[in-house]
Formats: sequence, C-alpha cells, structure tokens
Amino acid sequence: MWGFVLANLEPGKEPEFFSNLGSIQQVRGVFYLFDEYEYLVELEAESAEEMAQVMTNHIRHLPGVERTATYIEGTARATPSVEREPIEVLQPKSVW
Repeated sequence: MWGFVLANLEPGKEPEFFSNLGSIQQVRGVFYLFDEYEYLVELEAESAEEMAQVMTNHIRHLPGVERTATYIEGTARATPSVEREPIEVLQPKSVW
C-alpha cells in the first residue's frame, strides 16, 4: 500500500526533518514542491493501519513540521515490494 504526505516545515528545520525521515523505514522518497506545500513524502506500508500510524505518529510529530496533508492509496500494488537503497535527500539550492 502506498501513501503520500505533503508537509510544510519551519524555516531552518529542514536538516533535522530529513535526518529524522531517514530513520522511518516506510519512507521511499522525498520530493521538493513549488506550491502550497514544500515537500511530498512517499511511503509504502503493508496495511492501512501501518500507513496511518506512520503518518500520524511519526511524520506529523517530527520537529519542524508545521502542517501536513495525507493521501493513502486505496489498494495494494500488484507488484511485490522492491528492495531499495536508502534515500538520499537533496537540499534545494537558494535562488537568491
């Protein structure tokens, strides 16, 4: 089962946020957005219960997280889970 968390962070809290995300086993990727939310966190879990627990008990309570919105895919993927390398989160560069 796949899910996504949109997150906004307090300014300057990005390094701590990314460090903490690395310890959450269900995190599959993090993407920087140019819209209402700053980051999209991609998650994979075995069940809706596990997904909800990760979203509400882990990601929402990370230091620096100001606001989140969540989406849980209603069905499990047809393909088996693939072993992936640990994620590498790239920090956005300032354009100023």
